[in-house]
Amino acid sequence: MTDAQLLPVIWALASMVIAVLTTLFFSPTRAAHFRATLNGRLNEQVGRFVYYVGWPYIALLTQSLSPLDLGLAGNSGPIVGWSSVDWLRQLSAALVIGALALIPIVLVARRLARAAQPLGVDERSTGAILRDAAYAEIHWAFYRAVPLAILGDVYRATLIGLGLIGVEALVTLARNGLGPKPEEYQAWLGQALLLTMSATVFIATRNVWLALLLHSVVELAVQRGAAQRAPAAVWPRDSATAPPRIRSNENSVRIVSDQ
Repeated sequence: MTDAQLLPVIWALASMVIAVLTTLFFSPTRAAHFRATLNGRLNEQVGRFVYYVGWPYIALLTQSLSPLDLGLAGNSGPIVGWSSVDWLRQLSAALVIGALALIPIVLVARRLARAAQPLGVDERSTGAILRDAAYAEIHWAFYRAVPLAILGDVYRATLIGLGLIGVEALVTLARNGLGPKPEEYQAWLGQALLLTMSATVFIATRNVWLALLLHSVVELAVQRGAAQRAPAAVWPRDSATAPPRIRSNENSVRIVSDQ
């Protein structure tokens, strides 16, 4: 491995070390205490921005990675590196992948509705959903770009990237555990589905913008659908059967019960 190839690996390993140390340091209780103050919430948002956006951007500035590796640009046309024909073809592929991803979501939602089991309702604002989707896609693209810059094979690079993200997820699970409520599984399965969808879009298009667009649309559609299936008239907030609230915590969805 050359020095030019070693530098992206160092960036990725440093990113993982930061993520693991942050997860180990901030227990759910300590994180809640940290967010209890305005200063804590501001510091959290600044830290997240620096980690999810600033870190890959520095890697770009140092030329450790290229926009092509991250999927930010192509090399076949004038529109962010792609031609209009390329955009249309890639968009068609992304829409097909998105439609296929929505099928299991709709089937599970219908089955839960028939069984009188409520879906978790995402309480984040539209802006927060779009922000978290952008953070997730940039982070996932970064972990794909590092092996892609070394191997030049999008399939193997995507699989390795999935493995790196999986390590971070396992550390989070080992540190914080998984609650007994089925809504916790729903949140993790949702993130796994979005990650799989993003990886598939990247393999098919090498375009992270389309992955971000699809990610945002799916999350917003699921939020609206869950809210419609759990109206306040049916699920009063003071009821023991009120649907759980889904919140975002360090770019992973967490569900908080009203009880």
